[in-house]
Amino acid sequence: MYGLLVAGAAKGLLSTFIKSYAKETAVYVAKDTLEGSKRTIDEWAEIVIKFVDKIKDDAINEGNLRYVGGKINFAMSAQKTNMVAVSFELYFLDEHEKWQKIGADNEINASNFTLEAVREIIETKKIVFEVE
Repeated sequence: MYGLLVAGAAKGLLSTFIKSYAKETAVYVAKDTLEGSKRTIDEWAEIVIKFVDKIKDDAINEGNLRYVGGKINFAMSAQKTNMVAVSFELYFLDEHEKWQKIGADNEINASNFTLEAVREIIETKKIVFEVE
């Protein structure tokens, strides 16, 4: 039950978190047009994992859930060109051993990624990071 309640909130929080960080990054990129000012996939994964770890910890501590596993996905958006779709899925068991899933997705402008990162996403179709 906790997972279902948190899922909607998680999507909104992820959206706010990514938009806020992307806005910060966009300002930084505008000031420094060097390729090094953009983020790699690993750098974006580190940013998103901080958010996901908070959701995971809250679900464990407040929802009495037992964490089983999860992943963060990066793929090119199916709906919008020049956007990278970022999503996460976390799986838990509740006190009755029933599965609970918390997840959310959002999009980040591809201009916030290095060219190599965008090429890698296009070539592999989807990049997945396991959430420990």
